[in-house]
Formats: sequence, C-alpha cells, structure tokens
Amino acid sequence: MVVVLAIGGGVIYSKMKTTAEPVAQPQAKKKKAEPVNVLAVDQRPYIKIVPAADGRNISLVVSSLKKPATEAEYELEYQAGSQLQGAFGLLKLDSLPAEFKILLGSCSAGGACTYHENVIGGTLLTKFTGPENYALKSEWRYSDNRAKATAISSTDAKFQLESPEFKNHRFLIVFNSPGYPEGLSGTPVSDPYSLSSSTSLTGQGTLTMRAAEEGEFTIMGWNGTAWKSFTTTSDGKSATAPVELLELYVLVKK
Repeated sequence: MVVVLAIGGGVIYSKMKTTAEPVAQPQAKKKKAEPVNVLAVDQRPYIKIVPAADGRNISLVVSSLKKPATEAEYELEYQAGSQLQGAFGLLKLDSLPAEFKILLGSCSAGGACTYHENVIGGTLLTKFTGPENYALKSEWRYSDNRAKATAISSTDAKFQLESPEFKNHRFLIVFNSPGYPEGLSGTPVSDPYSLSSSTSLTGQGTLTMRAAEEGEFTIMGWNGTAWKSFTTTSDGKSATAPVELLELYVLVKK
C-alpha cells in the first residue's frame, strides 16, 4: 500500500506491505520519461542535500546549473527502518541557489506530525525542464551520529572520510552529487561527493576515494567559493589524502 500526503509544495508517501488483492485501474497516458544520467557529468548541475539541526528535515539545494532549466521535479526516496519512504515535488529555478525543505515524516491536515526514525538514506531523482530536458539519479547516505563516530562513507563505499571532528556533528549526509561547480581543473575519474552537516564543517580529516580506472590522481575539494587540491597518494584505483573538511570532493587525473 502507498500512503500519500500533500505538504506545502511537495508530497510525501510511504510504501508498506499489504495482503489485499490488487485492483485493476484504468491506464492513464504516461508522460515521456527522460533517460536517466545520459547528460555528461561536466554538464550536470551541482546539487546538495543538507540535514537540519532538528534531525527532522533536510534541504534539497540546486547550487548551480550548467545547462539552462526553469524547474526541476524531484523524487526523494529513503529507507527509514523497515519502510521505504519518499517525497516528491517541484522546485522552481528562477534564482540560484534554489532550496526546498523536505520533512522526514508526515503531517495530517490537522497539523499532527509523525517523524520517520532510523533514516539511512536512499536515492534522489531530479527531472529538469528547459530548452533540453534531462534527468539525473544518484544515491545519498544519512547518518545520525549519536554514537559520535569518527568516520563516514558513501553508499557505494567509494568515498571514506575519517576525522575526529565528526564527534561534534550529530547529522551528516554524503551524497553522490550528479555534478560539480565550474572551474575544476583535470578530468574527473570519480563521482563528485557532497559532504554536509547540521553544523558548520571545520577541521581536518583523511579521505580515501576510488577511481573508475587505475592511475595517478589528485583529490580536489570545493569550499563553497573555490577549488583546492590536496597532496594525494595513489595506489591502483585508490587515492588517499589529508584534507580539510569541505562541502564537495572529486577525484581527477593528474
């Protein structure tokens, strides 16, 4: 069974098991679906998912676009305990950055809210409308760091970051961002990984990333205004560097 509720400019839903027999429904005409992740990485928008300090909300942020678009439909899915939850809606891109707040829970028409527990992350699908439509999908991982762990990784385990500073951060998200900001030097050989926290990121850490091929690499980081390179040790497809805690990292060929 799928439960759907409308909240603000978005909709949330919950998928649950049911034993009822399926009922045939009239077939509505489907909109043409854009192929997913066909657009070249260097043409994709830079998107972040940022956790709120209350642990009940996240923000979807479209920071920059390389291909013009007027709006983006989003569908955010995530695992919360044993259930698959989600939210979908429309994000206007009249000015950037464009931000939309999403509740990790559901609220009734009367205003009573329940919040999803044990959220671990999932996927984000975005469909951009413009002169050329395109669709993107990638994974995100949510960490409620009540245990004060000092390491975090991406869902695909190709991004692993250790820092004693993480003990001071309650909520963290690692997101395989579809794209990255302008000005990157070098050819990317990994996904861009966005790191966000419910509090400001400061301090140092040790980052290991995995490339799509073997070679000599440099880990690059985006601090919100400029790119920074870090002295990197390469070993086959693996690369490791001492880094500052920044909002985005990507691995490039030397």
